[in-house]
Amino acid sequence: MVQTVLLPQAHKLMVRVEVDRARRLLRIWFADGAVAVVSAREIERAGRPVTLDLSTVRLSDPSVILIDNTDGETEEVPWDFIRHHCDAEFAHSERDKERLSRKALGARVRAYRERAGLSQEELARRAKIGRITLSRIENGKLYAHTRTLEKIAAALGIHLADLIAGSLGSPSRRLNGLGRRARAGAAGKA
Repeated sequence: MVQTVLLPQAHKLMVRVEVDRARRLLRIWFADGAVAVVSAREIERAGRPVTLDLSTVRLSDPSVILIDNTDGETEEVPWDFIRHHCDAEFAHSERDKERLSRKALGARVRAYRERAGLSQEELARRAKIGRITLSRIENGKLYAHTRTLEKIAAALGIHLADLIAGSLGSPSRRLNGLGRRARAGAAGKA
């Protein structure tokens, strides 16, 4: 009987990188045996536009590839970016996690807004964002930029950390009494 024992988290560990400079391709091996082929163009377009200098590619950490660009800076290419190219199940799982994360964030935004007694229109006005943008965030259709989330948190009078990952029942500390005043105002109208 043959038994195979794999390193836990081996799917996250890149162990070898080959660079085909002529075709501008990288072939990457993971500790669990998976192999990905990624074009330099995909990496160049993934963040801010850069041109990679494929003469300097390093794998000094098994979770990130370092590649110099033509501006003399180093680009970091994380394991999960590469893994998407060789593992459809992983890519699907990550898309599901991202969708659930967007939905959870949206639910927290909606709950804080409702707790403050604000309509979408009012919160959007206070945060200086579009109501449709707020609606898409609340419905998990849009993962907002940090700056947008900062504006929403400030308009709700809460810390950004509470909005992103906090428990609605125990905010770390209110920034101001916006939420309480809004609830008191809403209660007075009822």
